[in-house]
Amino acid sequence: MAYCVKCGEKVDDTVVTCPFCGAVIPGKESKTQEDSSYTYGNSGSQSSSYTYGENAQNTYNAYGRSHTMNGYFPESEIRSNKVMAVLCYLGVLVFVPVLAGDKQSEYLKLHKNQGMILFIVEMFLNVVERYRAWSAGIFAWFAGGAVDVGVDIARFVVLILFIMGIVYACRGEKKELPGIGRIKIFR
Repeated sequence: MAYCVKCGEKVDDTVVTCPFCGAVIPGKESKTQEDSSYTYGNSGSQSSSYTYGENAQNTYNAYGRSHTMNGYFPESEIRSNKVMAVLCYLGVLVFVPVLAGDKQSEYLKLHKNQGMILFIVEMFLNVVERYRAWSAGIFAWFAGGAVDVGVDIARFVVLILFIMGIVYACRGEKKELPGIGRIKIFR
């Protein structure tokens, strides 16, 4: 197995161009597209097919995932913004991609929106919890237990959404988080 000099992905020794980024593999330029085109798969229903040459980016399909599928962002956009997208789900670090991230990336916009909404919800839960701690009186004592349980449940839901957001960001999926995905702060 060889490695692509541009993106570093493992490629087969017989390929002319990298199926991930389209870069020409050094020493393979003289092969024709017919020589470097092949299809292989396993005996099951899931197979992989690669076409190398001029239209490699359009035909790459491995294990059901395609670079051009509607459910995923382009691989180049994911590679260049993945760290920023993950930072969106790490609390106050959401401000790093908001201030310094790629403004044109749809992938990063999706995760900035969702990360910022989760951060705002977390801050709201902090305010509710602080107000409950400072309030006095018999009503606050009786209602306080219910508020504490509600805040704890809400924090658990927010934690689950943070984890889901990180997973979606790492996979490059075009999925919105349930309940908050449709809210847009950044357009």
